[in-house]
Amino acid sequence: MTNPSPLPALAVQNLSRRFSGVQALDNVSFDVMPGEVHALVGENGAGKSTLINMLAGVLAPSSGTLEVNGKRVTFPTPASAQRAGVGVIFQEFNLLPQLSVAENIFLNREPRRGFVIDWPELYRRASAVIQMLEIDINPRTPVQELPVAQQQLVEIARALSMDPQVIIMDEPTAALSEREVERLLYLVKTLAARGVGVIYVSHRLNEVFTVANRITVLRDGRHILTAPASELTEDSVVAAMVGRELLHTERPPRHPGNVVLSVHDLAVEDSVKGVSFDLHAGEVIGLAGLMGSGCTQVLEALFGLRAITAGTVMMEGKNLNLGAPRQAQHARIGFVPEDRKRAGIMPDLSVLNNFSIAVLDRITQLLFLNRRREGALMNTYRDKLHMRYSNAGQLISSLSGGNQQKVILARSLAQDCRVLLLSEPTRGVDVGAKAEIYALIDDLVAEGMAVLLQSSELPEVLRLSDRCIVFAGGKPQGELDGAAMDQPTIMHLATGLAAESGPPAPEIIT
Repeated sequence: MTNPSPLPALAVQNLSRRFSGVQALDNVSFDVMPGEVHALVGENGAGKSTLINMLAGVLAPSSGTLEVNGKRVTFPTPASAQRAGVGVIFQEFNLLPQLSVAENIFLNREPRRGFVIDWPELYRRASAVIQMLEIDINPRTPVQELPVAQQQLVEIARALSMDPQVIIMDEPTAALSEREVERLLYLVKTLAARGVGVIYVSHRLNEVFTVANRITVLRDGRHILTAPASELTEDSVVAAMVGRELLHTERPPRHPGNVVLSVHDLAVEDSVKGVSFDLHAGEVIGLAGLMGSGCTQVLEALFGLRAITAGTVMMEGKNLNLGAPRQAQHARIGFVPEDRKRAGIMPDLSVLNNFSIAVLDRITQLLFLNRRREGALMNTYRDKLHMRYSNAGQLISSLSGGNQQKVILARSLAQDCRVLLLSEPTRGVDVGAKAEIYALIDDLVAEGMAVLLQSSELPEVLRLSDRCIVFAGGKPQGELDGAAMDQPTIMHLATGLAAESGPPAPEIIT
């Protein structure tokens, strides 16, 4: 007699949700089995966030049902979802920074002796959860003293402390370095091996195919497919996500021109030194390295956001003084920052205001703003960069991540920049928007733009860059181009192994 098939840890059946006449989720069904990693993918606006919020008890479905271990459940509150065995780790951390790791793990669930918190028992329980994850964090440490990667682990520990049947992870690696991503993916597999069902939500398909047993694709609020990962490819998943074949998947041939930006023996504060390169018109130089390697600091210094303490920077043969962003802009250097939410956009202003604030001198006459000229310039870059919004007066915070990034890019281009500094240009955007941004960069470079790119995604560096300078410990470790520019060699240099052990071993990247 055969054993009956196990019940799904979580089953979603015909789930729908409407917002003021807009169908955000339309009749979606899928399930996750105990011990399974089930990836949920889709473009921005596909319905993933709406679905996650319903599974977390933040939103109520308009119709449809949920089952946990075969039992019909409803989640009127987040607490009810947690009691039913569904834990959610949101992309934006929900930690209280002043409290300790242990206090955050058991927030509102602290063990007590009467009305008083049992502190020894709290720390004992927190240590047990931390040990279960095989991580090294002191439960007494204030969360604000932890790096981002360890704060992510605290979120996982808190979810695991609730003894969940299912853990939902929403873009868990968005702010992590390459090494930290590998560690997190190992933990995801460990959770599944313990019998927990994991719903893994990510734009990064290489991660999805590393950990997922099955993949579900949403598009425009509808279920498109659910299939074993072994029966799919990245290309087939992308096609299902966007409903079309993506172009611009390979770097086009380029013909660099004259030197535009020349950097010699640059030092930035006490974090970077010994940086030299010549950047040509119509060329992309990539900067690659692990978190804290110095790549970001170089870009910020070239835009006047960090102090240059040694070396020279020249634009077309003329020495530059880059003591402030205004001087960099005057030298025709544009910058798209790493964190668009904190450093790129002004969320309470409109799309138009976010765009035109950098070019007020071009659209002002006799101290008055020329609205017609402002609108015409906005429309020019809307068409050029294929920006999508209903009207330029809407808040920029209402746009998708990809369209917010395009507004920031348009703002730099409208200043007539000759050099474009791009820091994590596609962080947090979906695969469709990423392909569009790649195409835009290709077009700009073909028109003669000189681009200095920093990205933590090595496939992105390889796709966009003609040459790559690899950093470790605040110093350049080597420059790569052509056939030598591959992931194993970049990682070999980025980890500082090249100076010690010679040529890279091919098994460094698995």
